[in-house]
Amino acid sequence: MRRRLLIQAVPLLVAAPALAPAFGEERPPTLPLRDVDVTYVVPTPAGAARQRLRFNALRQKLRIDPPGGGLYIVMDFLAGRMFTVREADRSVIDMAAPKAWMPGMGHGRYSRRNVVVVSEVSCTEWQTTDSEGREVRICLDTDGVMMRATLQTSAGEATLALATQVRRESQDPVVFTVPASYRRLSPPPFAGAR
Repeated sequence: MRRRLLIQAVPLLVAAPALAPAFGEERPPTLPLRDVDVTYVVPTPAGAARQRLRFNALRQKLRIDPPGGGLYIVMDFLAGRMFTVREADRSVIDMAAPKAWMPGMGHGRYSRRNVVVVSEVSCTEWQTTDSEGREVRICLDTDGVMMRATLQTSAGEATLALATQVRRESQDPVVFTVPASYRRLSPPPFAGAR
């Protein structure tokens, strides 16, 4: 279940606003514009959990530490690679990053909505669709940091991720390094990598 939650959240935390715009179309930034360390609260079957996202703007690398620990993902946008690192068995799954998660490979158009305040940070809401065609609203600050993502349902909005702490500080490149000594595993079949 933890892995499924992570896979659902990654497109929103990574590249939900990653759409090549039509001529004259307004769109939000595709990735954070500078280094950042964000803690999100994400829903789980047991209630809610914390998920950490760190981004190094110079190297265009993202690290996601999902709830539960022992596992993290590194996205290398320049190389187009995704690494799932499992510390417990010292293994790495190295695979091409799913196209839907790469900048410029989005699924729908974006419509600017309201400017709101989330966790004491002003952000602009953008209405769009996720990789499964569902209506979502993503609130991004001026640096392209996602502050909140909600799913539009017939019953209203359901929060997918909510930023509770944003630290805009330089990110050590070591954090994004995939251990060379870890055993490399073949990637499993992945429905989102079509």
